[in-house]
Amino acid sequence: MARKKRQHPLIKHVQAYLNQTMPEMAGARLQLRTLDGPPGSPRYAVTAELCTRACPYGTSPSMAAAGQCHVINCPLRCSVRLLVDRRGTILHATRSTLHWN
Repeated sequence: MARKKRQHPLIKHVQAYLNQTMPEMAGARLQLRTLDGPPGSPRYAVTAELCTRACPYGTSPSMAAAGQCHVINCPLRCSVRLLVDRRGTILHATRSTLHWN
């Protein structure tokens, strides 16, 4: 029997940060990526994207929520990229309309 997939502990911390500082991003799906770098540098990049209205380019809402939109820079998208260290401290937050890879 397969084990249930466990959520990374930083996801709850980042979700709480987004709820406090950026309430419009409260329902966004978070994607966590591990970064390489020297000690003291950001260890994780967390991205979240949310479309404000229906897509005029034909991308379905479920694909857009999963981060699979083919439009790189869309004025209807609200996105954020957070750089987090290994202790969970938010080092930098970047807000834009870009699709982060």
